Amino acid sequence: MSRITIPFSRKHPHPPRADLSTRARQAMFYTFVYIGTGASLPYMPLWFQAQGLSGSEIGLILAVPLLLRAASGPVIGVWADNFKLYRTPMIWLALAGAIFYALMAASPAFADYRFYGFLVLWTVGYTLTTSVSPLIDAMTFQLAAKEGFAYTFPRAIGSAVFVATNILLGFLLTLMAPDIILVWVVLAGLGISAAAALILQPKSKDDLPDAEAIDTDPRESGAARLKTLLANPTLVWVVVAMGCFQASHSFYYGFSTIIWKGEGYSGTICGYLWAVGVVAEVAYMGLTLNWRRRVGPWRMLILAGVLSVARWGIMALSPPLSVLWFIQALHAFSFAAIYLAGLELVQTLSPRRLGSLAQSLNAAFTTGVMMGLGTLASGAVYDRIGSGGYALMAGLSAAGLLIAVVLYRIQRSAPQLR
Repeated sequence: MSRITIPFSRKHPHPPRADLSTRARQAMFYTFVYIGTGASLPYMPLWFQAQGLSGSEIGLILAVPLLLRAASGPVIGVWADNFKLYRTPMIWLALAGAIFYALMAASPAFADYRFYGFLVLWTVGYTLTTSVSPLIDAMTFQLAAKEGFAYTFPRAIGSAVFVATNILLGFLLTLMAPDIILVWVVLAGLGISAAAALILQPKSKDDLPDAEAIDTDPRESGAARLKTLLANPTLVWVVVAMGCFQASHSFYYGFSTIIWKGEGYSGTICGYLWAVGVVAEVAYMGLTLNWRRRVGPWRMLILAGVLSVARWGIMALSPPLSVLWFIQALHAFSFAAIYLAGLELVQTLSPRRLGSLAQSLNAAFTTGVMMGLGTLASGAVYDRIGSGGYALMAGLSAAGLLIAVVLYRIQRSAPQLR
């Protein structure tokens, strides 16, 4: 049975050696991106808690920018498509996001309106900085297709840096106040902006693989481009499935560190627990290329979905630390395998000229709307049943798995979907 393959493999079953400078520059930029997410994702809830916010308030602050991605994602994606160079919108998005993060340091001036101040500033800052990720993903996919290197190489470097950031910041939190978290996030945003300007090559969006280049009308409206993508039902349902799988991580991202510290684990242990998951993610990306090609993205989505349901179901039982190390390793499937399969399917099912917009739309729904709904619910669930909230995440994964199974059965009988 034929299957969807990553873009370059259609033309190069054994891809030629890539231009090291391009691959290295992409990897270096991912390093800066994940220095930021390695701090904001697991540790910003602790910073908000240190400011006196409740679990429900933290959940709402984390959820609002995700929910708004239904609008902000497509808008920023269309806006970014108007720039000729890939790097230009990334420079401005990261710089502006860092400024809004920095303004949160003025919280004493908010007085009784501190919660609302955090809500507005975090929403804008997070929206801007996280919009860089789908843009660099699309850029790297396109360049990998043209120059013949695996997308997972620079992405895996970023994940490795995420691990290092988890461990380092977890250690620093045993020595310093939680304010170090906000300082780190602000500096990371500035670093991403500088790296986009100084490290990324001035590659044009017109620099597409010749065999896949598609003529496009520069006068085509953003609404018309969105309509083209949404007219593909297979693409739409893939994004819905991805949304369920990614939203299943919302309780984990928002409250796992708080839960672990509440169970008596130190900041250093919490950092190591996060690190185990990302080490498994890096290993998956770096060591499974041939296996992923043989399995194909559809079947990988199903396998990873089964393991995702298992991961959250066990986490709901509050396993001891000795078991938790092994469960964390399932992050290789619940996140990495699903993430890569989704990127591959979205990129393959979309017109190449709309690659950046397709990935922005995918991110808007999966790590936006669905993750936002999950995070919004997670705050209230944590306040009521604590770690039992992982059971709801298992349910979300089960929904994504069901959609993936149905899509797989359809594509087996429909050659045009393979």
